Amino acid sequence: MPERDSFAWATMVSYHARVGDMSSARILFDEMEERNTATWNTMIDGYARLGNVESAELLFNHTPTKDIISWTTMIDCYSQNKKFGEAIAVFNDMRMNGELVLLEFSN
Repeated sequence: MPERDSFAWATMVSYHARVGDMSSARILFDEMEERNTATWNTMIDGYARLGNVESAELLFNHTPTKDIISWTTMIDCYSQNKKFGEAIAVFNDMRMNGELVLLEFSN
């Protein structure tokens, strides 16, 4: 491919992460000039699917801009790996950062 735009980079990272080749995904991720939130989320999810909580957590903590997907991916990572206290802590952090608004329904 002569020129790699941000979409091409993100697609390559996503492919490697989906097939569990996180070493290749990480090499591409590290080479990217511009990383968007979706690419950060892809990497976090890739590590989470493999049970590599430490790497997922490290990336999550370094993600410059977190969206609802970032937060829920990390909560799911902790939950799937039986780290329920950490999952609750991230959920509470998400609420404190204004990512989650709980609605009240009245009768």
